Amino acid sequence: MTPVADLAAAANELRQRPRVLVACHEAPDGDALGSLVGAGLALRAGGWDVVLWAPGEAPLPADYAWLGYDEIVRTAPDDAGQRLLLALDCGSAARLGSTGDAVISRAEAVINLDHHADNTRFGTINAVDSASPCATILVLRLLRLLDLPIALEVATALYVGIVTDTGGFMYGNTSSAAHHEAAALIDLGVQPDAIFRLLYEGKPVARTRLLARALSSLQLRLDGRLAVASVTIADLDATGAEEADSEGTINHLRSLVGVEVAAVVREPRAGEGRIRKVSLRSASPSIDVAAIAHTGGGGGHAMAAGFSSEADLDAIIALIEAGMRHA
Repeated sequence: MTPVADLAAAANELRQRPRVLVACHEAPDGDALGSLVGAGLALRAGGWDVVLWAPGEAPLPADYAWLGYDEIVRTAPDDAGQRLLLALDCGSAARLGSTGDAVISRAEAVINLDHHADNTRFGTINAVDSASPCATILVLRLLRLLDLPIALEVATALYVGIVTDTGGFMYGNTSSAAHHEAAALIDLGVQPDAIFRLLYEGKPVARTRLLARALSSLQLRLDGRLAVASVTIADLDATGAEEADSEGTINHLRSLVGVEVAAVVREPRAGEGRIRKVSLRSASPSIDVAAIAHTGGGGGHAMAAGFSSEADLDAIIALIEAGMRHA
């Protein structure tokens, strides 16, 4: 089936299922949360019985709290087996956390709505379009197929997904579709200047202090082609920052002259220092960081990917260097 046909199938499935569990991936970003909130609000307004689920233990990022977190649950509801699962922006079942497989096996049906090229097609219906700049555009198209009105709060959530996943329309995934759909949301009343202030201004001092510590750990490897920084639990404790405050650090590394791959290795509190999460960004079209992430058991996009590892920092850097040498 084509992505258009898959979306139509997803809409038909939703019309037959009045109870829906809408989920996004763990450690959600703007695209995941924009998709979750936008889809959830629109479906509820359309008459569906909706539960919003963002799996994981780490606090949801403060950057997007203004979208509204009050109704988002962090563990799957007891009645998940009596609901359709609408999984958004999830490249695999593993991205739904430790209970993801169990929820998928119990659900009445599973719609896997995503834009990752390495998506594992874990759904009953797999509406996966790797040509889409972000998941929120696919959510918007699904809502149109369902003939649901796009209220301003829904449009705002979807716009957040577009603007963050395209890096403010600066990343290589920015397409005419991204601009077209963003313009359509602006026509519905979205105010880009207000959203910019909410997303990128008024940040806590702790974030800047964490950024300073992360940048002080900078290592340049492979003659400056690889830039690596780390964020430890000790850094979080010393600055009073949250884990999500490390978001954006990687963009500073990626902007350095000569850098082809940027990596931030952070210690999530839930891992108690035993597990490290690695974010990768490519500044070179010739280096697919998703391929590098796959060697570490992760995945993502050619220009942005990640993985988790129990290895130490030196071993993680060695893995990235090996991937770059074979690129």
